[in-house]
Amino acid sequence: MPGLIAAASVSAFFFGLFGIDWESIDRKIEDEFPMVDFISTDSLQGLYAQRILDFPVIVDVREAEEFLISHLPEALHLETSEEVAAQIPDRATPIIVYCSVGFRSAAVAARLEELGYTNVRNLRHSIFEWANKDLPMVNASGDTDRVHPFNRAWGSLVAEPLRQYP
Repeated sequence: MPGLIAAASVSAFFFGLFGIDWESIDRKIEDEFPMVDFISTDSLQGLYAQRILDFPVIVDVREAEEFLISHLPEALHLETSEEVAAQIPDRATPIIVYCSVGFRSAAVAARLEELGYTNVRNLRHSIFEWANKDLPMVNASGDTDRVHPFNRAWGSLVAEPLRQYP
């Protein structure tokens, strides 16, 4: 047991030192993409529950390997703003983008805004928070509770039982 505690302390120190915590991630996203609007996981879950007529297009910008393990229900897999623009030409379409923690998707959201899209939001803390809150995720086989952790460092933000390494 003392070995586990020491290992956990070293991991916490290491990840804190290199900014792998939500506060550091939020700060970095805000600094690099200050004009990007956000939506919380709770608010998006509310939209899923309401199924409003103008339900936003949900776009997963992660790599294919990540998307195959899990994604939000009805999400399109489009990794770049150019792919999004090709699939969704109406620049007024409500769009929500997400990735693992929100950084890659913030970059896509910012680029879409540069392209003239007027209703784009980034899912704050993205699929990692979504998974940690036990919200619905799917893959080609149906419902799943597993998520691709991107790498071992970033995976520290996802509860261990939810991580699925390829």
